[in-house]
Amino acid sequence: MKIYYLSATGNSLAAARSLARELDEDVTLVSFRSIRLLPEIETEDTAVGFIFPVYFADVPREFLACIRKMKFRQKTYLFAIATCNGVPGTTLRTLSGALEQKGAHLSAAFSLDMPGNALITPQATSDKRLNEFPGRLSQIARMIAHREQTSFPGIPVREALRSAAVRAIGPRFVVNPRKFHTVETACVGCGLCARVCPASNIIISNNRPRWDSNCIHCLACFHWCPKQAIHIGGLLSDRPRYHHPEVSLSDLC
Repeated sequence: MKIYYLSATGNSLAAARSLARELDEDVTLVSFRSIRLLPEIETEDTAVGFIFPVYFADVPREFLACIRKMKFRQKTYLFAIATCNGVPGTTLRTLSGALEQKGAHLSAAFSLDMPGNALITPQATSDKRLNEFPGRLSQIARMIAHREQTSFPGIPVREALRSAAVRAIGPRFVVNPRKFHTVETACVGCGLCARVCPASNIIISNNRPRWDSNCIHCLACFHWCPKQAIHIGGLLSDRPRYHHPEVSLSDLC
């Protein structure tokens, strides 16, 4: 089995690792960082998983682009886990549709509530989600181990409209890389932000980061900066930094 994952603050990597430990079979974890520039991705595995965060109520577009480059065996068991801040939006429906266009079928899909890395999650809610995380992963693992199928209920019109609004507004006004900047007196020019960026979108110039045009809105740079020198504009710059407690910086770089 292969599990392809995208992780910035560690939620999806923690889920992928936990799932691999729970499953009684050989599992290879493959990061988005290692495949994003490949022209084609082919796998002979009979089971393939995707674990990724929800950005703007949908699948991160760059991760979806990688999935569209993949080739699978016929009748491959495909599953997905979307880690999210309580609202998966149209994520699983989008992924299912993209696979259907390739002649593939999403067999099972799950959403997993985790602490958010963009909008602020109350601390009590974050703690509750982390406490419930092992039990929820075990439940998902049992279903995947038995190759169970899940259904895809229709998305209510209200939720579809809300998700569309989030996709339209979020990248421009909530997480817009044009507003990213460093506090000069705090930044020490360590370059860690460039190393942790999964899309290699940060360039260090004169010991300061500069954001290029391929930001995937993951906020890894913001959350992992050791001096909290990176601000992303608006109210979000004042939110607490977060990364999953079981994931270290070296796991992502």
